[in-house]
Amino acid sequence: MQMEDKMTRFKREFGEGPLFTIADYVSWFLMGNLYFLLLNIPLIIVLTLLFSVGTNPFPIGIAYIIVLCCIPLGPSITALLSVMGKLVREKDVNITKDFFKAYKVNFSQGLFFGTLETIIIFALYMDIKFFVLSGYPKALTVFVLIVTACILALSLHLFPILSRFYFTKKDILKISAFYTITKFKTTLLNFGMILVVGFVFFKISTFIAVCIFSITCYLIMFNEQKILLDIEDKFIRKTP
Repeated sequence: MQMEDKMTRFKREFGEGPLFTIADYVSWFLMGNLYFLLLNIPLIIVLTLLFSVGTNPFPIGIAYIIVLCCIPLGPSITALLSVMGKLVREKDVNITKDFFKAYKVNFSQGLFFGTLETIIIFALYMDIKFFVLSGYPKALTVFVLIVTACILALSLHLFPILSRFYFTKKDILKISAFYTITKFKTTLLNFGMILVVGFVFFKISTFIAVCIFSITCYLIMFNEQKILLDIEDKFIRKTP
C-alpha cells in the first residue's frame, strides 16, 4: 500500500503535473515547428542566403524564386494550424500522426489558397515597386498596401477555418470574409500578433524560428475558438 501511495504521488507530481505538461507542450511545439520547416526547406534556404547577403529590396529574379518556394506554404500552414487547434481544444495531440494526416486531407485546398495568396501578394508587391520607381502619387502605394493588409487579414481566418472544416472554395472565401469584418477585434488581434512575431524574428533574433511558427499557430487557433464554434453551430451541427 505504501508503495502504491508513492507511485500515485510520483504520477501526480511528474506524470500528470505541471512539469510533465510543460514538457509535453514544448515537445509538441518543437516537433510541429520542425515538420513545418522540413516541408518548406527550399524557402528556408533561399531566405537564409538572402538575409546573409543583406539584399534589400529583393531583386526581381530572387522575388520569382521566393514565390515558387512559397507554394508549399499553404498545405503546411494548414496542417500546423490543424494540430495546434486540436491541442487548444483537447489539450493533447499525436503530433506526428495528426500533422501529416491534416497535411494529406487539406493538401489540395491548402495548396490552392496558399498559391493564390502568394501570387496576389507578389503582384501587389510588383505594383508597389512600380509606383515607387515611376514616381506615382503615394496614395496609390498606400492603397495597395491596404489591399495587401486586407488579404493577409482574410487569410488569418481562412486557413484556421480550412484546417478545421471542409467547405467548397467559394464558401471558405465567403465565410472568411464575413468573420474578418464581423469579428474585427479578433482580426486585429491576429494581425497585430503576426506583426509582433515578424518584428521579433527579423529585428531581434532569428533563433526563435525553432518554435515560433507552432506557437504563433497555437495563439491564432486560441483566438479563433469562438469563431470556429460559431461556424460549427451555424453550418455543421444539424438541428433536429
